[in-house]
Amino acid sequence: MKTLKDVISLKFKTSESEGVIFHGEGQQGDYITLELKKAKLVLNLNLGSNQLGSIFGHTSVTTGSLLDDHHWHSIIIERHGRNINLTLDRHMQHFRTNGEFDYLDLDYEITFGGMPFSGKPSSNSRKNFKGCMESINYNGNNITDLAKRKKLEPSNV
Repeated sequence: MKTLKDVISLKFKTSESEGVIFHGEGQQGDYITLELKKAKLVLNLNLGSNQLGSIFGHTSVTTGSLLDDHHWHSIIIERHGRNINLTLDRHMQHFRTNGEFDYLDLDYEITFGGMPFSGKPSSNSRKNFKGCMESINYNGNNITDLAKRKKLEPSNV
């Protein structure tokens, strides 16, 4: 999946201060991860780096606080190339990703609620999300509805 534009939205509530809300990565080193760290929302994104190290694409943005209050919170991530709008509970933050690439090149799997074990050091140190999620939409696909109708392959995370 190589996209120039992405829109991801969902609602969540939890009493946990740590947990991966969703994660996707590609063979080229691209990735997108949304997680709670110390009850704050952290979006990690990389549209690509190069092996020479002259292009460093990793971008990390933190927003919100005390999100482990067991209340519903809404998230909208809108990406067009390197321009990102991250909205948490109607508070929008605009930023540009690092690097020079515009496309997010992911494998055909995005996980909600955790990260599949990949053997990479980054995967085993992160906790799975514990709480409730609803209204999950990814690029126009209603993930919540597809999961209810068993049109998606549930993972064992």
